Amino acid sequence: PLQSMQLFALSTGSLVQGALSMFVFSLGTLPLMFGFGFLGTMLSKKSTATMMKISAALVVLLGLGMINTGISMSGFLAFGTEVYGNQSSLIDDVQIVEIEVGSRSYSSITVKENIPVKFNLLVKEGVLNGCNNEVVIPEYGIRIKLQEGDNWVEFTPTEAGIFPYSCWMNMIRSSITVTK
Repeated sequence: PLQSMQLFALSTGSLVQGALSMFVFSLGTLPLMFGFGFLGTMLSKKSTATMMKISAALVVLLGLGMINTGISMSGFLAFGTEVYGNQSSLIDDVQIVEIEVGSRSYSSITVKENIPVKFNLLVKEGVLNGCNNEVVIPEYGIRIKLQEGDNWVEFTPTEAGIFPYSCWMNMIRSSITVTK
């Protein structure tokens, strides 16, 4: 939750709004932290040992989630990346692919190797938010700031495989499947 709030604060683009959102978050967590501290003093030694084991397991699970995100941000396909999606159509020796950008999702696409691609990320009114407003396609060195309407990206896939793409925060992920 803290990292999500930090990303939210950064995405506001404003020092004042970011600081205010972090302050409100800290006020909201204060009662919970005091409550856990108070309960910790009330637990027996046996209960404390059990809570420590549960806490350790939770830290390991959160760590695995962060490793998955790191792998995905490095340009590798990671757990939770969608691999099914839209097919392309061929017009004048160019593959044309369109997806509709969701507020929390991008569709995956399938294209053919060694044929130029024109990829449209269609954004309807009111869909853009702090996360989905920029798309990164590491394999092709593409980073595009989205706006409402059509957002065309052009590239030529030179090898077959599954290549991830995501929002700039790597929270919304999808993939480009390149076939022979």
